[in-house]
Amino acid sequence: MRYPKGAPSAGIHHHWTTLRTHRSGQVRVTTSMINDKGQVMHLRHTSEPKPVRLVTYNALAVPPRPLKRLMTIK
Repeated sequence: MRYPKGAPSAGIHHHWTTLRTHRSGQVRVTTSMINDKGQVMHLRHTSEPKPVRLVTYNALAVPPRPLKRLMTIK
């Protein structure tokens, strides 16, 4: 496998498996609740990345939270 584009020039020389392991710890979390009108609200957001991930994200100019917060009401 190849490094992500720009990784070596950004000073990242980890093995691809290490980079994938760093990425795998960040998750999307969904919280569901019922409001006073009886509607179900779903809040979905991305967890805060750990410092080791931030170094990689910053070096590659990748946003640390690539997906925006989402709220749906049913």
